[in-house]
Amino acid sequence: MSSTLIFPRLSWYLALLATGIAVSCGGNNDGDPPPQGSGSSSVSGSGSGGAAGGVGSTGGGEEPIFVGSGGGLISTSGSGGAGACQQLDITFEPQTPTVMIVVDRSGSMYDSGYWAPLQTAVLNVVESLQANVRFGFLTFTGVAPAQCPLLTGTDVIALNSHADIAAAYEEASVRPAQKLETPTGMTFNETVIPDLVAFGEPGPKYILFVTDGEPDRCDDGPSVCARDDVVGAVQSAYTQGIGTFVFGLGDGDFAEHLQDLANAGVGQPVRRPQNTQQDCFTGAGTYADAGGSAMYYTPDPTNATALENELNAAISGAKSCTFDLQGSIAVDLDHASEGQVLIDGTPVPYDAQNGWTMESPTQLVLAGDACAQLKSATQGISFDFPCEIIDPL
Repeated sequence: MSSTLIFPRLSWYLALLATGIAVSCGGNNDGDPPPQGSGSSSVSGSGSGGAAGGVGSTGGGEEPIFVGSGGGLISTSGSGGAGACQQLDITFEPQTPTVMIVVDRSGSMYDSGYWAPLQTAVLNVVESLQANVRFGFLTFTGVAPAQCPLLTGTDVIALNSHADIAAAYEEASVRPAQKLETPTGMTFNETVIPDLVAFGEPGPKYILFVTDGEPDRCDDGPSVCARDDVVGAVQSAYTQGIGTFVFGLGDGDFAEHLQDLANAGVGQPVRRPQNTQQDCFTGAGTYADAGGSAMYYTPDPTNATALENELNAAISGAKSCTFDLQGSIAVDLDHASEGQVLIDGTPVPYDAQNGWTMESPTQLVLAGDACAQLKSATQGISFDFPCEIIDPL
């Protein structure tokens, strides 16, 4: 289903407030808090110790994007009684997401007046999130028959990439004089997907795809064939661990194509196309009798603020649901279920399908409903583990 929602600007979406671990040990039998010096420690997720107020924190009362290195744990040993904790200072960080922004550079993007507002919105979003999201950037078109695809973008995918993306965007803002094509499938298969697969940094990977019209093969062939190419490419990306956010304009049959791509980008079924008897149809995509209902984004393309808000809404889906203990401690997997995870103050079940589990002694993963809940959280996530199931490394 499409979304035309308007959200507050920027930082709300990737806010992970109070990321940390609380450890409590050595309480007395009646459940009251132990006296000071008994070997108990409880550190709230506000990041009041350790690396509190770390990456992404902002001034002026604004929420941080991530407090990735905040929420430090300090457990102090007291009198040395049974269950007392040793002093630790650890960092528990969400994995950094990677987002490749891929922008259709076909002639209609210039002729319709969409290019400049989109450029403003993309650069604002990148500037605001660049410390916490690795961005790459690519624009594509084609000039038949010699230059297909014709690409302009950055050479690297990295944090703090605003300056490089701004320069590449400015270069792409000069409209070639020839008839400009839209070789989307070719660009995904030959460049975008291989570059993301080869990118070795940990964390979730996504394509944020912006388009305003039908794909083609640098020709004027039947649209069903070029659409099939793109569906197949997006499905291939998904099987290789790369999700796709679809950011498009259009209605009628083209809106149906946007819905197909959104479904492919999250692993939902894609409806079977019509007119597949065309000689050019290769069956690159995998289809079902009925398609899914994944979200795609359709803002006002001439309104830079609306575009910016929708881009933020899309990128909020890149928030990581995997957290690393950064080599400071390890959790005893046999007793991991004794820990507690809360999102916006609500406990999350210990469940591999729709809750949280420990993927390894140093990596916690949210799955299913819990991951979706995190991506819309307003207060953030916190962790609470008994110290007897945690071992310093």
